[in-house]
Amino acid sequence: AHGNATLAEGLTQIKLADPSFDPEVFVKGAQGAFEAILEAFAKGELAGIKSFLSAEVLANFAQAVKAREEAGEKLENTLIGIRSAEIDEAHVDGRNAVVAVRFVSDQINVIRDREGQIVSGDPSQVAAVTDLWAFQRDTRARDPNWMLGATESVE
Repeated sequence: AHGNATLAEGLTQIKLADPSFDPEVFVKGAQGAFEAILEAFAKGELAGIKSFLSAEVLANFAQAVKAREEAGEKLENTLIGIRSAEIDEAHVDGRNAVVAVRFVSDQINVIRDREGQIVSGDPSQVAAVTDLWAFQRDTRARDPNWMLGATESVE
């Protein structure tokens, strides 16, 4: 993070470009998106979340899903809960507002092969996972929805 002054300035920039922007409402929406996107990605059903993803993220997700299918593997993802979701960074880039949210969640991730044998993970092991997701929105567009522009797992 770039210190709170920059975050506050970034949020102010976004509010100037988009007066309807409310950080609390935004974070709630981001949590909902996080849950829906995680689930769809695990199931390999990206059609329902296409509209929430930038072309780049959609391509990355589709590639990962395809690789899994070709390997005959299944991802079982259980999101136990989101511990925290907070805005990590915010800025306006041209006409795009960009807000990065740091999610800390408890998840169980297991990958199984065609026979149902576990390739990786442990169904009884809950892991704290930290993800940094950058959402973006064209401030001049009528569409009020934010789109996931980049994802990063933080170790």
